[in-house]
Amino acid sequence: MSGNDPVATGVAVFLAVSFGPAVLLWLLLRMPTIVHRVGEVRRRRRPPPPAPAGPPLERLLADLRRLDRERRDPPPTRVRRLALLAAYDDVLLATCRAVGVDDPALRPWVEHGGTAGALDAGRDLARLRTEADLEVTGVRIDPPGPAVA
Repeated sequence: MSGNDPVATGVAVFLAVSFGPAVLLWLLLRMPTIVHRVGEVRRRRRPPPPAPAGPPLERLLADLRRLDRERRDPPPTRVRRLALLAAYDDVLLATCRAVGVDDPALRPWVEHGGTAGALDAGRDLARLRTEADLEVTGVRIDPPGPAVA
């Protein structure tokens, strides 16, 4: 009987009974350290989250809504109106970039015209189309709510 040696089996059982509880206790005491080290290794392997490219979307929307309200009121001077429209266009394009609108219609007007053509009818139409593209993504520029007196 080559595979059934009672002495070897007895020694194995003796070692398991003698040292088994001690080994199990040692493993249980070391388990938090082992789990912590495994967690550290996983954290080191994971790349850090990408940094945001611009201001948070909530801030962009707040600025966009504020500028939208201001541009609806008649400004006292032509210079103020130009500055207000230029700021609105910049925030509108930044919001489009933040929500993933690929090619807003307003971008060529802003890149080539700057503030010079802010009052042009073509730029006004491009602004309206860009606002519509933004609202398709679910962003409401003028959300419904209580009327402000």
